[in-house]
Amino acid sequence: MKMPTLKRTRESLANEVARILKEGILAGKFAPGEKLATEGELARQFGISRNAVREAIAQLRSAELVETRHGLGTFVVANPVRKSVFSIPREFDAVELRQIFELRAELESGAAALAARNRTEEDLAAMRESLDRLAEAIKTNASGTEHDLAFHERVARASGNRFFREFLEFYAARVADAVAIARDNSAQQPGWSQIAQFEHEAIYDAIAAGNPDQARAAMWVHLQNACKRLGLCTQTATTVESES
Repeated sequence: MKMPTLKRTRESLANEVARILKEGILAGKFAPGEKLATEGELARQFGISRNAVREAIAQLRSAELVETRHGLGTFVVANPVRKSVFSIPREFDAVELRQIFELRAELESGAAALAARNRTEEDLAAMRESLDRLAEAIKTNASGTEHDLAFHERVARASGNRFFREFLEFYAARVADAVAIARDNSAQQPGWSQIAQFEHEAIYDAIAAGNPDQARAAMWVHLQNACKRLGLCTQTATTVESES
C-alpha cells in the first residue's frame, strides 16, 4: 500500500497515521495476516518520527486490528472488525476542550463516588499531599498542574476500579495542557484559584467522610465550574458544601 502524504493539521500525526492504516486494513488493502512495514520504514514513508508511528500502532492494537509478535513484527489480524480507534488529540479547539471537560465531569464524578466507598488511609494521605502542594502553588503563583492531575489520578486509583485508573492514566497526558490552561486562566482572575482549591477540598472531604453522593456531586461541580472558568460552558454549577 502506497502511503499518502500527511497533512500537517492540528490532529496529531499519530492519530492521522492510525486512521490511514485503519482505513487500509478495513478496505482490504492489507491482507489478513499480512506483516506491516517496520516502524522505521513507516516513519520514512510517512515522513514522521518513529515515536508517532509507535503510538499509531498502539492505537491499532487497542482496536484489535493488528497484533505484535515479539521479534517478528506487527501483523494484520486474521479477521479485523470495524472498531473505532479511540483517541484524544493533544491539541484542542474550543469545542473539543469543552467536550473533554464534559467527559471528565461524567467519568470522574463516578470515580469519586466509588472512591468514597473504597478509599484507604493511604489514598487519603496521597490526596491530602496533592492538595497541600496545590495550596502552596497558589501562594507562590506557581502552576500546580502536576499536583492537580495527581489529585484527580489518586481519586481514580482510590475507586478500586482499575478501568477508571487506567483510563485516567491514559488521558492524563492529553488533558495536562487543558488543566494548565484552566489553572493559568484562574490565576489571572482574583480569587479563582482559591475557589478551585475549595472545590478540590470539597471533593476530598466527601471522600474522606465516605459519602458517595456528595463526592460525586463535588467532583461534577468542580469540573463544570472549571469549564465555566475557561469560558467554554455557559452555566456555573452550584457550589457543593462538604460534609465531615
